[in-house]
Amino acid sequence: MGYDSHIARLWEVEDKIEMYQRGMKYEESRQKLLNLLGVNSGIMLKNGNDGEEARLSKPSIGKLVSNTAVRKSMDNGFSREQHYAVVSDIDNLYSCASEVWNHPDKYGNTDVVIHRLAAPLYFDNAVAYITVKESAHRGRKIYSAELMTIEKLGGILEGARSSSHSLPSPSLN
Repeated sequence: MGYDSHIARLWEVEDKIEMYQRGMKYEESRQKLLNLLGVNSGIMLKNGNDGEEARLSKPSIGKLVSNTAVRKSMDNGFSREQHYAVVSDIDNLYSCASEVWNHPDKYGNTDVVIHRLAAPLYFDNAVAYITVKESAHRGRKIYSAELMTIEKLGGILEGARSSSHSLPSPSLN
């Protein structure tokens, strides 16, 4: 990467951080997400860490901007507007997210696995905690996202590790 492209990338990251902190309104977030789809009913997003793809569709967008998802972010100390700004950038966040754990479907469906990924937001020790639902018949799809702190993510991992002997001890640094 040349010097100019490196500087451009730094500016882009700073602009994203500012957008995440400032937040955005519901309609702006929803429209930005719908623009990702264009005329398609869904698009595939690719994760740059493991190469896995997940489908983003209109139902996915509905879940990303839902009151349930917003409430989870707000319960974690973030604003409604910050939630909307972060989920509006789900394509970029999914591309750099790392899987932190996965688990079987809580309803016992053996054809479903839930994947949890985290992407750094570079402000207030925050991460986007992304849920991807994988079905043997439908593949992977973006299911939801919420904002949380790295410290809370560590607690989630500890809780998951205590109920599953297959989870390795992570390094959150």
